[in-house]
Amino acid sequence: MVTTDTDATLARTIGDLVGGAENVASVHNCTTRLRFVVRDEGKVDFDRLNDTPGVLQTVRAGGQVQVVIGTHVDQVRDRLVALPGWSRLDDTAEATGKRRPLDVVFDFLAATFQPLIPAITGAALVQVLVLLLTQFGVLAADSPTAAVLTATGNAVFFFLPVFVGFTASRKLGANPFVGAAIAAALLHPAFTAIGEQGSVAQAFGLPLFMYSYASSMFPALLMALALAGFDRLLKRVLPRALQQVFVPTLELLILVPLTALVFGPIGVVVGQGIGEGLAWLSTNAPLVFYVVVPALWVFLVAMGIHWALISIALVELAAGSSVIIGAAFGYQYAIFGVALGMVIRAARERNGKLRDTAVAATISVGIGGITEPTLYGLVLPFRRVLIIQMISAAASGLVLGIFGVYGVGFSPAPILALPLLVPVVGAVIALVVGLVVPIVLLQVWGYQKKGTATVESADAEATPAPVAGSGSGFRGLVDGAARTATVAVGAPLAGTVLALAQTPDPIFSGGLIGPGVAIDPTGDRVVAPVGGTVVAVPATGHAIGIRTDEGVELLIHVGIDTVRLEGTHFTTRVVQGQRVAAGDLLMEFDAAAISAAGYSLVTPVVVTNLGGDQRVDLRADGAVAERAPLFTIHPAAD
Repeated sequence: MVTTDTDATLARTIGDLVGGAENVASVHNCTTRLRFVVRDEGKVDFDRLNDTPGVLQTVRAGGQVQVVIGTHVDQVRDRLVALPGWSRLDDTAEATGKRRPLDVVFDFLAATFQPLIPAITGAALVQVLVLLLTQFGVLAADSPTAAVLTATGNAVFFFLPVFVGFTASRKLGANPFVGAAIAAALLHPAFTAIGEQGSVAQAFGLPLFMYSYASSMFPALLMALALAGFDRLLKRVLPRALQQVFVPTLELLILVPLTALVFGPIGVVVGQGIGEGLAWLSTNAPLVFYVVVPALWVFLVAMGIHWALISIALVELAAGSSVIIGAAFGYQYAIFGVALGMVIRAARERNGKLRDTAVAATISVGIGGITEPTLYGLVLPFRRVLIIQMISAAASGLVLGIFGVYGVGFSPAPILALPLLVPVVGAVIALVVGLVVPIVLLQVWGYQKKGTATVESADAEATPAPVAGSGSGFRGLVDGAARTATVAVGAPLAGTVLALAQTPDPIFSGGLIGPGVAIDPTGDRVVAPVGGTVVAVPATGHAIGIRTDEGVELLIHVGIDTVRLEGTHFTTRVVQGQRVAAGDLLMEFDAAAISAAGYSLVTPVVVTNLGGDQRVDLRADGAVAERAPLFTIHPAAD
């Protein structure tokens, strides 16, 4: 049971370990974690934070230090801001907290390229299909059918500047359709007809250096940065009544020529220079390249800067092949092996909590290529596992380097990507090495446990009965009634059911908040999945917590990181302490606006106080209607 004294002690400890109030520009919380904007990360003791009882995990994300507490985070934050020196901090201060330039850059790159990955993955697999069909004589290479399939596989790469112009402009707050239109102008037949690549023409009395902008990336990024600044300037100086017509007109009229004359040529030269530098290293020191890139990739992902290399790899890929993609799979293979190895280790130790985390992580990386659950749930919490992962990635990378493996397409999933790697035999051997090495090392060497209850059984704690009808927030308790009751949970919103491991947030996907599922919504409202009492309605309106009469606590968290919207686009229809019946309206949200703001709408629905003697059985898969059966919570005896 979490007591007031425990909350106060935890708050003091966390406050000290983040460097004290003088090191914190702002602190606020969402439904599960404290979010600190700190002035100097060097003063934050991440190791001791992760070893602090009551802290589930500490991560760096989006320029913040996020300390995952669980659903009683409100009480901990209240105790923290009540401490001397902390009262000056409030939720609104986040906006004034300064982020490091690198955080801003890599957040920009991630938001630009992450939405494109599904289309790129699908297109790459179509390319493989066309190659196989033509090689085996099923299709004639010059047939109309082959031409249609070739266009299907190549279009996303040819028009990459248009897509980058859209996502980058959206991330920066400019009109994404204007950004896409500016990038598209450089692909228009009227522009490409001006001259051959490498030629120089005259436009507006200035030299116009002609390049092929198909499949390019950097010109669109530079254009989006210019568009965002110009957009803000125009909206400051033009009367609101004129903005709808004149802002996009002026942006197109000025930025298309500027992109053609300045941003385009600069972007092409920068992209070619980076690509040639990496190509030089992979050619002149290939084994160094293939060993170092996979071994260090774990840190790139942890810091969110792997998107910088992925963005360069996509440019390489558009030109035909990518050695970066080839080398990076050493990391993917090793992280897959770590997850499998931890499943085996947990089974040997009969550690149910660790087993559940490892199984979810294995599915996530094996099928979807999503490594964050393994990274945050299994690798970073245990230093020994981190060392094993790096050794395994380097070993797998060495094999990739010996065979000179490169990518001709992109899919993050280790097994599905095999047909996209050349030579495939080298990729298969590297996959085997990446799986076997960590599995063996984890069984022989073991892993280093955290000094917390992160991987311990949830029923190790005394659990007194709840106060009937209490709506005073999550308690995190598993009472006697909950342990013996079967609770059917309906879908709180319509959409597509996803495994929790597919949630694009390492805390939810790693199961740190609790088990459950995620829903990618197709509607714009949330209803009560069960009858009970509303116990959590944050001011930001992005989440709802309900406690059933049996004592089971559920969290419905609409979108990922949507707390940053500060309540915009959310309308709550209930208050804390209110009784609700299954199907009652809890919340409405503007799905289109949230997506346009760059946030994922994937909604975790989790049980925050599942006991070690309970289990969650999924009852839905694929499309699900509002209030349809979602999952059932069973006592172990069922």
